[in-house]
Amino acid sequence: MLETSSVKPPEMRGECQERPQAIIVHDPVAAGAFSAFDRVADDSQIESDLLFRARPDTALYAAHHAILVRTVAANIGRVIYLRDLIGDDASFAAAGSNPNQVFTRDSLITLPWAPEVFFRARLKPPQRQHEPETMKAAAERLGLREAIELPPDIVLEGGDVIPFAHKGRRCLLVGYGQRTTPEAIGFLQQAFLPDYADELIALRLAPWRMNLDGGFMPLAEDVFVADMSGILGAHLVLPQARIAFDFWELLGDWGVRVIDTTPEESVYSQSCNCLCLGDRRIVCYDLCPRVIAVIEQNGIEVHTVPGVELIKGRGGPRCMTRPIYLPLDARRETHEHRPGNIV
Repeated sequence: MLETSSVKPPEMRGECQERPQAIIVHDPVAAGAFSAFDRVADDSQIESDLLFRARPDTALYAAHHAILVRTVAANIGRVIYLRDLIGDDASFAAAGSNPNQVFTRDSLITLPWAPEVFFRARLKPPQRQHEPETMKAAAERLGLREAIELPPDIVLEGGDVIPFAHKGRRCLLVGYGQRTTPEAIGFLQQAFLPDYADELIALRLAPWRMNLDGGFMPLAEDVFVADMSGILGAHLVLPQARIAFDFWELLGDWGVRVIDTTPEESVYSQSCNCLCLGDRRIVCYDLCPRVIAVIEQNGIEVHTVPGVELIKGRGGPRCMTRPIYLPLDARRETHEHRPGNIV
């Protein structure tokens, strides 16, 4: 087992353990972004032009997204629509032409153990590069401050970053490969450690794996779900050192049960892309009953939502939700989703 130096207080909690104070979501149908699909006549160009795997049914997509939002709200009590939060901000205008703004996780990173700060990601696809500015405006409207700023040559996506705490240590799990670049690991080592985390675990992804959360997710401190074939190597990254190690052996030493899922299940059913609500509760798609059954057998409370339309965007419930851990005052109340926003 890897040993590291200082120890943080035992109450330190990571993403899978901490209940968010609020979740930011975005309804692309209400924002008018799905009109972009009308401008692509050839279905074979949907993925290259708009990054969705297939053309969605607009009404059904909106209805299923609303179910996701209601499910999250029922479990944490507070969901904030991006439109209600910053619809009056100039940065929000671009959301009306970008269906991918629905993935509020990718362009902003928040930390359970530092709830007052955020940092912007930098997204690789040109169609999505304005999204971090929109989410920055949202975070600042809620009272968060920007902790660090990525250099222009660093690509780092929120789907590749998972805050995890083990025995009081703040650990940032960071995948790199198809989207997040290896250089992002070096930047985080210098800029992020030790102020915002004690260590990073850098995970090298298989070339076909888009983001870490598509094939790997801690659901509780002792239960992970993963397509193990999608992670090819690991390094423990400390402020002054990098150490190669066997990641799966380390999880065994920690007493973690890894629920193995297949590449097909993780890519086409998003079996790993779960939203953690803290206290062994998750939200996931209803598309992979086998994995859901095993998760439940390991003491995790599972809330499923319809995934048949939402998955066409190539993301899951984690991708479509950005947790906010900062307690919000009475002036920042959650807005109910207006009926006019549902098609």
